[in-house]
Amino acid sequence: MRWPILSILYTLMLLITEVAPSVKAMEFYIAATGGNCTTCTWIAADGTINPDTHSRFIKFLADNDLLDKSGLNIHLNSPGGDLLGGIRLGYAIRRQKANTVISNARKSEIYSDGMVIVGESLPSECSSACAFAFAGGVSRFASGTTIKREVGFQKIGKLGVNQFYDQRSLGSLSEQLFTTADRIVDQKIIAILLRYLSDVDVSAELLQLASNTPPNTMYYLTEEDLLSTEIDNQMVQEVFIKGYKNGVGVTEIRYQRQDGDYRLELFCHNGKMRMLASLQFRGAYDISGHTRWHIFDSLTLEDGTPVTVVSEKFHTRTDNGITLGPVYILRNHILTAAMCKNPR
Repeated sequence: MRWPILSILYTLMLLITEVAPSVKAMEFYIAATGGNCTTCTWIAADGTINPDTHSRFIKFLADNDLLDKSGLNIHLNSPGGDLLGGIRLGYAIRRQKANTVISNARKSEIYSDGMVIVGESLPSECSSACAFAFAGGVSRFASGTTIKREVGFQKIGKLGVNQFYDQRSLGSLSEQLFTTADRIVDQKIIAILLRYLSDVDVSAELLQLASNTPPNTMYYLTEEDLLSTEIDNQMVQEVFIKGYKNGVGVTEIRYQRQDGDYRLELFCHNGKMRMLASLQFRGAYDISGHTRWHIFDSLTLEDGTPVTVVSEKFHTRTDNGITLGPVYILRNHILTAAMCKNPR
């Protein structure tokens, strides 16, 4: 992934501020519900984004021995702040291979080590500069349709965007405050935003939505916007058919979730319908437990079709994630007959 724009940010960082400085700076802490689900503990990021927020995020990770941990969940609740600071925070989140969620919860108890036990969900949003920090997540959860267990059973907040601006301009929108040099800087910022969105696999449509919204208002993305911009990618799915010169056709299904990327290929082999799967887990996976307990030996499809494992292969990747490549036989006779019928 390309990160060359980071060097440019130093010269532009102090030029754009989107919320009043009186709002508290973003703080980070470990939050937990007290439950035993894997998503019931997360890093809460609450407050305004400043130019150095990314540095404080990295320090927080180091102080809590989390720098080598991928797949962390970052729950954001912020009205915005420094635009380019938001981009730098987004890059820091992406380098950490962390996920982003929009949520806020009532603090009920604070332990001596700083962990916060939280109660019910509170209203939350991630707006302006925060929206770009949010985009840094590998998996991003902003939709009201999010499965609750994927986000620690928290209520998802709103994602808002508007035009970037200098705080001085809000006193009088028609007053001429800026020079030609300022307009050149604006163009550079737009270029940085476009490069950043490309780097984190978010559509430039997000910047279009922001540019169409005056700085003294906020546009909150609809469910349709979340999908079309791909800013919410909690489960991105593609289905297509590939044909080969030897006459073989393969139905391929790809989708991604918070825990990893999945690819399924359905094809015929010796008159039998087979499924080749590739499961790329983003974090560690208990291979010995999987083998010992024969995790995939009793699978069925939703319609009850039995699935028999033919082979399984594990591979440890350079990012410390695990790829599992099992091959199955599907024993649905009607479906097999339809797909595997020999041509005449």
